Amino acid sequence: MRSATIHDARSHSGIRTGNRYDEPMVLNDVSDKAPSVLLVARLHVDLCRLNSAIC
Repeated sequence: MRSATIHDARSHSGIRTGNRYDEPMVLNDVSDKAPSVLLVARLHVDLCRLNSAIC
């Protein structure tokens, strides 16, 4: 039976790099844009974060 090993998500240098989608979203003033544009932008970011987490 093989033992389960959990690998750390750090780089070989020991510094955790993460990815570009780990940073929190910046809330800009989008009052000049339609609400649907903001929803599409948030959906895009969420899908990118999900894709990054899967890979």
